[in-house]
Amino acid sequence: MAAWEEISQAVSENRRELVLQGATFSKRIEKSGLDERLYSLSCLNHLEISGTTLSTLKSDIEKLTGLTSLVLCNNHITSLPSSVGKLTKLKLLNVSNNQLEEIPDEIGQLTELDTLNLSMNKLTEIPSVSSMRNLHVINISSNKLTSLPEGIFDPELVHLSHIIASDNEITDLPVEVDNLPHLNVLDLSNNKLTDAPTSLSVCPKLKELNLKGNKFKDRRFGKMIEQCQTKSVLEYLHNIWKKENQKANKSGGKDKEKKKKKKGKKVDDIEVIKNMMNILKFHADSGIVVTVNPSVLAVRQYIVCCVVRDLDLSGTGKLKSFITQQTKLHDTVCQKRQAGTIATHDLKNVKMPLTYNARSPQILQIVPLFHQKEVSGEKLFEDLRREAEQMRKEKKHKTEYPCLVDSEGTISINTTDILVEVTSSTSLDTCKKIMDEVLYKMLELGLGKDRGDDMPTGAAKGNDSDSDSDEGVVFTEGGQGEGKKSPRKLLVEQVKVVDLDGGLKVLYPSRTDLPLETIDVIRNFD
Repeated sequence: MAAWEEISQAVSENRRELVLQGATFSKRIEKSGLDERLYSLSCLNHLEISGTTLSTLKSDIEKLTGLTSLVLCNNHITSLPSSVGKLTKLKLLNVSNNQLEEIPDEIGQLTELDTLNLSMNKLTEIPSVSSMRNLHVINISSNKLTSLPEGIFDPELVHLSHIIASDNEITDLPVEVDNLPHLNVLDLSNNKLTDAPTSLSVCPKLKELNLKGNKFKDRRFGKMIEQCQTKSVLEYLHNIWKKENQKANKSGGKDKEKKKKKKGKKVDDIEVIKNMMNILKFHADSGIVVTVNPSVLAVRQYIVCCVVRDLDLSGTGKLKSFITQQTKLHDTVCQKRQAGTIATHDLKNVKMPLTYNARSPQILQIVPLFHQKEVSGEKLFEDLRREAEQMRKEKKHKTEYPCLVDSEGTISINTTDILVEVTSSTSLDTCKKIMDEVLYKMLELGLGKDRGDDMPTGAAKGNDSDSDSDEGVVFTEGGQGEGKKSPRKLLVEQVKVVDLDGGLKVLYPSRTDLPLETIDVIRNFD
């Protein structure tokens, strides 16, 4: 096989990009296949082979470990090798307009993928995409799919903004569509849908909804869809959604049998008292305002805050559990602080006004966790780096957990009111999602006040001791072991974040925040 001049040049120059496109390369491939030296170009970041007769791709593609962009559109490819899953740096994968009938499960290993284009193929199913936490755009249009990929509405896909799945044979749109906080475009036109979930109306960022070409049972809804009035369609669905929720609230769950286990017995027809989140409205004369300085915009520009009042940290181990949970959240939902960072402050020691600012690490003075003296940001970073390296070498965890300390002192068992902040360089939605989880975990740990006053007369408060009586037991939802504990209520006060001119950036919690069905959320808004 003759050597390709373009490959020879790419080898000699350590090229980062290579484009093989059009009739010239198509003829070469048809005659003798790809120049296999292509697979040795480990320095490549971008590879495009398009508009050719290419029908197969060798497993040696895994050798191109530096690829961040792989474009194989408008070819005759019938299958992808499973080794494509080893291209873990890929951010863009485009294999549109080929002859693909299946996709290897290993595609789920591409966790850095930002854009996935599988359109115009012959696919009948697609592997789970739930592990693709960085996915922004997925295009699976013009295939033979009867359902959307598994995991596409996983709440961990916080960046997913575009789902394009038109011209398939999809029969169902799951109600979990509102799990995606950043969903902006949803195209399911020309499928086989007969119903649309009302939860579409509570997708906070949904701007473009295309459901044309489906035969909906609701004729009025179908006409609205064909007129492409996204706003009107969402308003129509939202009215139905509100009626459904009002009906559910009025029934109070009385029409449903609830069965719980206690000492091997089944307890039926029990009125369930949930944990409660009580949201206090921001007041201009007394509310807390955080002003964002433009200096943070290039560093970590997003911030969400709230105040939690009347905390109960006095119980045995509560403070330690609270600190431990914050550490766990940093490792999980905060993705080891890459997605966001949580900070908690004893409110009585916080001095107003508050400014979210960026300062040089040499100038910035911080009182580290479990310390009493200030150090520079630069020294703190170096100390943390050294400790992390030591932990890695020792391969063990410390027995103590960090607790936030400000200039006056630490959060203690006597602390009742705290200011909680979440910052992120990713998005405002990421901040909100993390904050939702922080507040939920506070309730789960039992840090709110006892909700005994909200229980019906004659109901027995749960406690940590066992009881032989099932009569009058009140079960709560949303926390481990809470079947034996009294429900709790958490008092959360809104905090406003503004720019230097006083323009509103975010007010948390808003009406659309804390979408937690497992607790009662009371919003004290006018």
